[in-house]
Amino acid sequence: MKAVEIDAEWNPKPGFKLGSKDIEGKLTYLGSQVWRNPVAKLVDKEKPKLKSNEVLIKVKRCGICGSDVHMNQTYDDGYIYYPGLTAFPVTLGHEFSGEIIEVGERAINKRTAKKYEPGEPVTVEEMVWCGECKPCCDGYPNHCERLQEIGFSINGAFAEFISVPSKLCWSLKKLEDRYKDIYKIGSLVEPTSVAYNAVIERGGGIRPGENAVILGAGPIGLAATKILKTAGAAMVIVSEPEEHRADLAKKMGADYVINPSKENFVEQLKELTDNDGAALYLEATGLPQVVTSDIQNSIWECKAVNSTVVIVARAEQNMPVCGEYFQVRRARIVGAQGHSGHGTFPNVISSMAAGMDMTPMITKQITLEEVPENIKLLQTDRENCKISAKL
Repeated sequence: MKAVEIDAEWNPKPGFKLGSKDIEGKLTYLGSQVWRNPVAKLVDKEKPKLKSNEVLIKVKRCGICGSDVHMNQTYDDGYIYYPGLTAFPVTLGHEFSGEIIEVGERAINKRTAKKYEPGEPVTVEEMVWCGECKPCCDGYPNHCERLQEIGFSINGAFAEFISVPSKLCWSLKKLEDRYKDIYKIGSLVEPTSVAYNAVIERGGGIRPGENAVILGAGPIGLAATKILKTAGAAMVIVSEPEEHRADLAKKMGADYVINPSKENFVEQLKELTDNDGAALYLEATGLPQVVTSDIQNSIWECKAVNSTVVIVARAEQNMPVCGEYFQVRRARIVGAQGHSGHGTFPNVISSMAAGMDMTPMITKQITLEEVPENIKLLQTDRENCKISAKL
């Protein structure tokens, strides 16, 4: 079968020591410290073999994530941007939907407690949690001690077929009455769930009538915008310098977009909110060293006591934080990783079925063969948001 695979040189930076869970020459939890000179290309691979607890899926749609771009993007010294769990070579792709075509003898549909049936349309969690370690048993599957990730450390969905544990699958059938192409919107469940986990589960959400601020109108920031407007935010204010993304933010429900390169972010926020500020801030730029001052100054200068800052974008740079601002304003910073557990996937699918349409995020549709060139394109292209491969 055809698949898009990424490979790179294992070359740990001087002074970097492998962690207890790293595997020499294969896997690391800090990709940007180890992998160098990546290459993504179309290859021929064997069709996956099915384990008893797995289903075989014919992939219908798979979106390019910023993480796919950053695994293929390098600093001047050749090391990849992406700072997280990686094991190369690996088939890329984790934002996908497809049709179950084969079912292992122990592949159970958790909704019905019965075996899956071939023909079921599904989307899949990217976080492969074990369910046995302490974080999993404590209810934190996104922080599994044995975590694997589809498209990062195990083979992903930029391929004709993929086999996955059935526990990670969620049916898309309830989308059939509202959407003509359930696989198109189904491929957006995963990134939307990342945003949902960030602003609802980790950030605690907002009460209807409160304001929210999103920094960065990439896919996660845009998904969070739609989620928070659906949840009843009075105003969702997005900070985004790129015109095309600013326009897309408005389509996704943003009430106002601030261009921080041309406008004073804090003063604009104070004016728009009558100095109330926001209850929730989402850092979705991946540039915490750049945007942190805007967040902290707005918390300090506005009246929104008890606000929450959620960090969802991945970055290895340090964040400058003034503790005094957070103490006096009773504010807090929380981190958000992944999307598993807490009803996130089914809640997102139900919200989509009720009319939360995320498909405007898809700005370009391509074939599997075009994926490598478009991953490179997104390193510099700010006009497109979500590029979706139709298989």
